[in-house]
Amino acid sequence: MSVSRIALFALALALPSAALSQEVRVVETPKGTVELPADPQRILVLNPAVAGSLYALGLDVLAVTASTRATTEEGFSSVWADQARAAGTEVLPWDFEGFNFELLLSYDPDLIVAGGQGRPGFLANEAYDRLSAIAPTLFIDTTLPSWEAELDVLATALGREAEEQAALDAYEVRIAEVRASITLPEQPAAFLLLLDDPDADPYFLPENTATPQLFAEVGFALDPITQRFPEIEVFGTGDSAQVSRELAVEVFSAATVILVPWSQVSPGLDHVESDPLLNRIPAVAAGSVFSFPDYAYRFDYYGALATLDLIEETFSAQ
Repeated sequence: MSVSRIALFALALALPSAALSQEVRVVETPKGTVELPADPQRILVLNPAVAGSLYALGLDVLAVTASTRATTEEGFSSVWADQARAAGTEVLPWDFEGFNFELLLSYDPDLIVAGGQGRPGFLANEAYDRLSAIAPTLFIDTTLPSWEAELDVLATALGREAEEQAALDAYEVRIAEVRASITLPEQPAAFLLLLDDPDADPYFLPENTATPQLFAEVGFALDPITQRFPEIEVFGTGDSAQVSRELAVEVFSAATVILVPWSQVSPGLDHVESDPLLNRIPAVAAGSVFSFPDYAYRFDYYGALATLDLIEETFSAQ
């Protein structure tokens, strides 16, 4: 055991832990059986893409890692910034290489929520033993396909099923409202993801993943790209697939394209329209490309609601 690891364990034993005095819930996780506090009060969230689900369940978050999408000045995601401010949530710095474990320990958390899609989930998977030495850690499977699946895991583990159902009921009402209020563009639709590097190959979002499925819920027909091109392998957690620039015109042959950037600094519609290969995509030539912000990819509950708002605004029948 390294010196830093020994020091971490020693400090964990020296500090008072709120979890020691609480009743617990015994839950099964991808990391095995874990005892979680029945009523956590000092929650750290190590993936900003999961934070919105905690707020949707009526839980306050003590601190959350800085968001990399739709980021506010404080470091929140704009889709749940109001909830974070109301809860007095603080922002935890992190980088691509990992978390500051001494900083996490200084918060004396009684629950850590970690995992989920993206780099934070990978880092938490690698560091799970160190995290669980600080506080009981609820690890969210990194391969869960949607915010609904993540919300259900959290609600079940934390005894928030009633809050989950209320959130889902409100979501279904919003789906019906948006579906009734929009006029669809020409169908079907494909989903184009651009990374930060303007020279990088484009990606598509497989039709069975969260963003296309949300659009399908309000009436969009999805181009079955994965069926038409079964040789293209999905990337990482399965919610994107790389397309060579030379194949882009053939792959993105749908009548409508929904453009989603990887981040706030990723290329947008201007780049697609000026790129000598991407501008040959039929929907680009026809002016049937609709640009959405980065929160329309890998969203949580509040990101889904924000995306619905923008769908309604973009395709309003009025």
